[in-house]
Parts: sequence; structure tokens; C-alpha cells
Amino acid sequence: MPLPKKMQRIARNIINVNMNVKERESVVISAGPNSIDFAEAIAFEASKIGAHPMISYGSDRLALKTYRILKTKYLKRYSKISEFLAKKVDVEIMLDDSDPFAERQIPQHKIEIRRKATKKLREIRDRRAKEKTVKSVLMGFPTKETAKLMRIPFNKLNNIFWNMMDVNYHKLHEANKALERRLAGKKWIRIVGEKTDIKFSIKGRKLVLDSGMWAEELMGYMNLPAGEVFVAPVENSVNGEIYFDLPNLHYGMQIKGMWWKFKHGKLVDYSVEKGLKAFEDVYKNASGDKDKLGELGIGTNPKAKITGGMIIVDEKVPGTIHMAIGHNKHMFGKNDATIHWDFFKTMKNAEMYADKKLIMKNGVLV
Repeated sequence: MPLPKKMQRIARNIINVNMNVKERESVVISAGPNSIDFAEAIAFEASKIGAHPMISYGSDRLALKTYRILKTKYLKRYSKISEFLAKKVDVEIMLDDSDPFAERQIPQHKIEIRRKATKKLREIRDRRAKEKTVKSVLMGFPTKETAKLMRIPFNKLNNIFWNMMDVNYHKLHEANKALERRLAGKKWIRIVGEKTDIKFSIKGRKLVLDSGMWAEELMGYMNLPAGEVFVAPVENSVNGEIYFDLPNLHYGMQIKGMWWKFKHGKLVDYSVEKGLKAFEDVYKNASGDKDKLGELGIGTNPKAKITGGMIIVDEKVPGTIHMAIGHNKHMFGKNDATIHWDFFKTMKNAEMYADKKLIMKNGVLV
């Protein structure tokens, strides 16, 4: 069955607008059972301009089977092909069509073994991204399984997602540039609201504009759907508490009502209204700087709407902010961890200040 014309147009935009793919560039597209047709459409568009596409296939169902039977010594290895691609590929397009019901059954201690084993590959990608020697994008993909877990009709999730992908990227970039100008040169950020009063420094840190166009990005890595301005806070400067009122979906588990307390940059206390076991299953099995704040992001995609936990969508919603604990070397920070985990907050009845100047109030940039 042919793809809708809108999806065909978006596939064309991914090659020509988002990733700015050139003739003879090697393009690796990672896909799963739900996104394979869309991956073929992207590959076709790459071929039309003389690039060299290749589709890599995987699924959470296959991963679950593999993790269940694989010996630990095998988990600690990675293929030479993976290392070659990390070093040599020109364009990476990763389509994330996760099945959360399979994903959440994979033992976290085994996932952590795998994360540690592939650290070298991540470091290669991080370095190449910052050097802009690879064009890399992680693209979400709406699935019926994700919609079911979040208790949202699939048609609604599907429409939100593809409408976000059909945004005017040049206008989005201009909006991001305007926000960047408001934050440029600022030293301190403070956020206050419900169960929230947190302060940290961004002095000397680069503001990154996720405008969905590789040619305009600060580094060779971005997300699709696009639409945020983010920064890595100065790690040891973080003090205070913050409450995230929006749900979060991670490794197939939904977590609601997350609260964090930081002292001198360290996460010293937390509570969860729903999903404590799910949070701790990931958090306690992770390693490295998992207890440090890794990111502040501000959503800017005008077509984004709250889904109920799909990270790559909900973090782009205007009037929201998100923060992540863990790894941030890929965004010019210093945290080295095996996780990077975002949580979301609506800024209704909340305020954000930059050097005591009001930047956002009740979800509106001022």
C-alpha cells in the first residue's frame, strides 16, 4: 500500500531540507516493523539525488528474544560493522518505532551491560557530531502500541506527529534564534512554580537550536520532530527542587509526577507519584553521572501537542520546559553517563528567569 502523499513529501524533506544530503553521501536508515515503508521512501529520495542509502532493520520483539537468551559475554561485544559505520557513515537516520510492551520486558541490568559495551561507539558518534563530520538524526515514529500504553487514540497521536513534521523549518529556526538572543550571555537560570524553585548556571555553555535543519544546527545531531532550544547546565551549580507534572514514557514504562531535589549539582532526593519501581529499575541500573542535571530545554514547535509521554514529541511543545539527568557530552556538557532521561513540565502557573529577568510566565515567552 503506497504511503500517503504527505508522508512522501516529508520523506523528501528529510533528505533535502532536514539532512541536506549530498550526492555520493552514504545514508544509513535504521527502521523497524512499523517504519519500514517510510524508511524505503527515505531511501528512494536519497537515491534520486545520487546518494547511497542502506536500510538497517531491528525490532523490540527481536531485542527481547535476544536479550533473554544471550550470554553476558556476548552482550559485552559489538560488531566491527557497527564500529565501521560509526566512524565512516555520512548520514544516520534512526527511526524509533518502539513497541513499549516488548521494550519494558527487557531486563535493565542487561541493557546496562550493553550500554557500557557500546560506550566507545557512542563516544565516536558524540565526537563526530560536535565536529559536524556526521549528519545524525533520531526520528520518532508513532505506533499503535505507544498510543495504547499512553491511552491516547492512535489517530490522534498519528496526526500530532505528522503535523509536527510538516512544520515550516525556516520559520521555526527564526523563532529559535529569537529565543537564543534572549538567553545569550546570561549566567543564571531560575525556575519557580508548584513544588519548584531551582537555580543553576549556564555561563559559558552553548545554546543549541533544534530547528530541524542540519545546515543550521550547532552540531551534527538533532531530533525529528524538531523544535526546541536547549543547553547543558554547569553541572555543579544546580540547587533546588523541581516538579514535573507531565507523564514520561521510557523503556516502555510510563512515569508520572516526578520530583527532584538537587544540592551542589547532585540529585539528592526524588519522589514519583506513579511508576517509582519503573523509574528506579532504570535509574539504579544506570552508571556514571546519572545523578547530575544534563539539560534544560524549551519547546518551540508551534504544531506540537502533549501526547502523554512520547518524549520526542512532548519536549517540543510550546509553553513547556524539560530537563534531563545524565549524559550530556553530545550537547557540550561534561556528564558521562549511560542514560540521558528527559522529564517535562508545563509552565502554567510557573515562571522562568534569566539573570533575574523574566523570560517565561504561565507558559508564554515574554
